[in-house]
Amino acid sequence: MSQQKQILIIDDLLIPKQDFENSAKKSNLDYEVIWDEKRATPDKVEVIVTVLKKLGKEYLQQFPNLKMIAVAFTGYDSVDMEYCKKHGIAIYNVPKYSTNSVVELAIGLTIAVLREITYGNKIIRNEKWSFRPGIELFGKTVGIMGTGEIGVATARIFKASGCEVIGWSRSENDAFKALGGMYISDKQQFFATADIVSVHLPLNKDTEGIIDKKELKAMKKTAILVNTARGGVINEAELIEALEQKEIAGAGLDVFEKEPIDSNNRLLKLDNVVLTPHVAYKTEEALNRRMEVTVKNIADFRDGKKDNRVD
Repeated sequence: MSQQKQILIIDDLLIPKQDFENSAKKSNLDYEVIWDEKRATPDKVEVIVTVLKKLGKEYLQQFPNLKMIAVAFTGYDSVDMEYCKKHGIAIYNVPKYSTNSVVELAIGLTIAVLREITYGNKIIRNEKWSFRPGIELFGKTVGIMGTGEIGVATARIFKASGCEVIGWSRSENDAFKALGGMYISDKQQFFATADIVSVHLPLNKDTEGIIDKKELKAMKKTAILVNTARGGVINEAELIEALEQKEIAGAGLDVFEKEPIDSNNRLLKLDNVVLTPHVAYKTEEALNRRMEVTVKNIADFRDGKKDNRVD
């Protein structure tokens, strides 16, 4: 059996395995790449590559020589940060690989809800033609909740589409202000002002459930909510209630509290929502960028560089 240290890949990276291995070879990574956990030798695993799988204490403690977790994703809340800090395990993420992809889906979901694209597709396939009027995007006030890189990039497209943009964030971004974006610090006022709220917050202890009944009730009855961030930032039960009671006009959702979504989730029965299965990041271009940055992160850890290190 090989004595070579190992990289264990525990999630589907949605790329050909050979592409990752070729990239690792170009970066001179002296590891055996293991794609099947059953083939891994726990005491040889020094790097774990993951996407969304939960990495808790019970799982991680089976790898006594683990030195690094390469999260091939922007969010890293699936990793037990406390355990890693205690045991000196470095965590790296891939923060910018899917910005364009996420922005495009946020815009697409917005237009799909406003123009009822999925409903139009349904009626024409049922040999009907009459269709109620949709709503223009132009001239609307769009609330960007979370003005990091993706939030600002999304605001830029909305602005170019003739919208006014307002922002709510825990810190202000000069790039958002340069677009003409105006911050509203009062969360209730922010929700009350927007015709469209596009969510771009990370999920952590400060943001979990940050959008609940209070924010939803503050929204206009004609307003819509779009979430391409993480499902946990919204109280899903209270969102469903608001949609069912027509307290808001609609929603475009790519993320959910539980994924995959349960077959009995009431969102599936609503005709004022457009749903996609957590695919905002999932384009061929973004997945290739993600793979390249993940390999670079492993090489950077080897070389003592900390560009994308989060812990």
